[in-house]
This record gives sequence, structure tokens and C-alpha cells, in this order.
Amino acid sequence: MIMIKKADTKEVDDLLSIYIEKVKWLRATNKPLWDESQFTLDEIHKKYDNPVFYVCCDDKGVLFGGFILVENDQIYWPEKAHDSAYYFHKFVIHNDYCGKGHSDRIMDWVKLYGKEMSKKYVRLDYDGNRKPIADLYTRNGFVPVDIISNLHVSKLVKAEYIIS
Repeated sequence: MIMIKKADTKEVDDLLSIYIEKVKWLRATNKPLWDESQFTLDEIHKKYDNPVFYVCCDDKGVLFGGFILVENDQIYWPEKAHDSAYYFHKFVIHNDYCGKGHSDRIMDWVKLYGKEMSKKYVRLDYDGNRKPIADLYTRNGFVPVDIISNLHVSKLVKAEYIIS
């Protein structure tokens, strides 16, 4: 069983540490994705409008991952600024907790939370060159709607889940 909740100040700091650890691990395994400089509160607030951090804890209360939800994404979804949607960003799970089905449970929670909050969509973007990530979002009902590129990713997939 896992618990997902809005993060308090200390939990945000703990989550930022998990991001940094994941950045280093990805670089060490020759799968670079993020950069440490992205994971300061200042940088996150520069990039996202009113970011809300959520943390995931195990049944003992140990924080093992999290994500950010925003209600507007001017960077990748500016044409959808007035839609009723959550934009899911910076999803991370500590390596010790990977491969245990937590990602699917978290995706289920985000979709249910969106429905409870009367949202019509959950949207996200991901590196389409990373098959495990693409598989995660596809099996959880996220449908690719566009492919773009940016400075870091040649195949950035924009995908959405329509809440019924």
C-alpha cells in the first residue's frame, strides 16, 4: 500500500534530494535525462506556474518518490491554456522502489484525483526514445497527441488521458 499526498516543506526538500540522486544515477548509467540545476525551488517555480508537489510514501511512511501537478503548462501545452486539466511533471521513484508496480498505482491515483477535482484531462510529456517510460504511460491510457523536440529531447511526446 502506498500513500500519496501534497508535500510539506520538509517533504519537498526530501523529494528534491531524490531527484538529484536520480539525475546522478541516470548519468552514471549513460541515460542522462535531467540536470541537477533543474531541481531547486527557484528553478521549478520559474518553469511551472503554481507547482504543487506530491509525495509517495510506503506503508511505513518512507517517502520514495513524487511528482508535480500544475493546472497550466505554457511551455508544452500553451494552446490548451483554458482546458480543465492537470499537467503531470517530474515523476520520480527512488531506485530501491522501482519495479514493484508503484508507477501504475501512482498513475491510477493521479487519474482518480483529476476526476475528483472535476478535471477533463491529465496531460504530460515524455522522452519518446525511452521505451519503459513510453510503455508506462501507454498502458495507463495516455494517448500521444503530438511529437515535438526541445534542446534536450529529439522526440518529446505530448500525451493525454481523457477523464471519463
